[in-house]
Amino acid sequence: MRYFFPIHLDGGNRGCEAIAKSSAILIDEKADQLFGYCKDIKLDTHLGLTQYLTLIPFHRGCYLIDRFLGAINKLFHTAQTAAWRQLYPYRSFLRHITNEDIVVSTGGDMMCYDNNAVIYTNNWLHQKGIKTILWGCSMGPENMTPEKLDTLKRFSLIYTRESLTHEYFQSLGLKQLCLLPDPAFILPAEPCEVPTYFSNNRIIGINVSNYIMGGMTIDSAFGQEIIQLITNILQETNQQILLIPHVTWNTGGINQDDRQMARLIHQHFNDSNRIHILDIDALNYCQIRYIISKCQLFIGARTHAVISAYSMCVPTLALGYSIKSRGIAKDLGLDEKLVVNSKHFQKGDLLRSFTYLMQQEVDIREHLQQVMPTYKQKPYLIREQLKQI
Repeated sequence: MRYFFPIHLDGGNRGCEAIAKSSAILIDEKADQLFGYCKDIKLDTHLGLTQYLTLIPFHRGCYLIDRFLGAINKLFHTAQTAAWRQLYPYRSFLRHITNEDIVVSTGGDMMCYDNNAVIYTNNWLHQKGIKTILWGCSMGPENMTPEKLDTLKRFSLIYTRESLTHEYFQSLGLKQLCLLPDPAFILPAEPCEVPTYFSNNRIIGINVSNYIMGGMTIDSAFGQEIIQLITNILQETNQQILLIPHVTWNTGGINQDDRQMARLIHQHFNDSNRIHILDIDALNYCQIRYIISKCQLFIGARTHAVISAYSMCVPTLALGYSIKSRGIAKDLGLDEKLVVNSKHFQKGDLLRSFTYLMQQEVDIREHLQQVMPTYKQKPYLIREQLKQI
């Protein structure tokens, strides 16, 4: 059986790397039976993804055509022009797929954003009679559109990764559902060289993104929450801070580069010698997971950075903006105080939650050590679901 991953993108988002590798393990097929549509073959090869799946290069000519279609869509905005703009870059990849294959739409929270390629590729495949899976997803009522509801009904299987999404989908009358943890929980940490500042210091790992900050800035309301938190750590503790980027994308006019956000924070504190930035350029997802495992505490915005911390039983505070953070924490039996909503918060919420994290550090670690072995085995149950499609 061949499986196709049209929304893989590339490991510039280490979460995409994590999903691809863990999904390949769960599907349990050889790399020549798994195909990922990839925007950066060189990077993905360096990250080791070719051991797990066959990479098909994203057609570069699509960028120019996408710009043209975008201009047309602005002038004559219709459902048809929007669909063509989203679908066109994927058509060369989709034409490899037959009725004997299965298409896996990854991305986790892709359905939380505007109507996008997940919808239009799935609708096209459904018309061709090809089986499709929405894989490891999260989505809340605030994200729903008529187009999304229509396409949800067309998936052969929907694999939800946390119970809040699962319950919401059940309330919509969707039947083709299974609830299992995010596939990335199964990945092991890969030992690598640890930076020297870990030697005699207790490290607090922090990952921030432009999504929680309201843009590539620290001047936003939540940006000031982050600054207040770091100021408190520097003034009230002797811990070191490690800023851990997890996404490096900065192409096509879309900047999601966590490294830039980390540099803004570092500069704000006058390049303090107690604040460090992890150089992830040569590190794959599992190596970053190993670094995170060495942290005393972790505070994270990117879902798959937080999943690394949870999986290594590091007491963690999730900085969320959608249903996924609350759902995963709930399913792990973690207190609501350990998720801070970056879109809806009161001044000082982040520092109060961090204080709780520090106070309950031992209990949280022991709780994760108790629940994680069983939790990390659950994704393997997807194999039984695949047999029934």
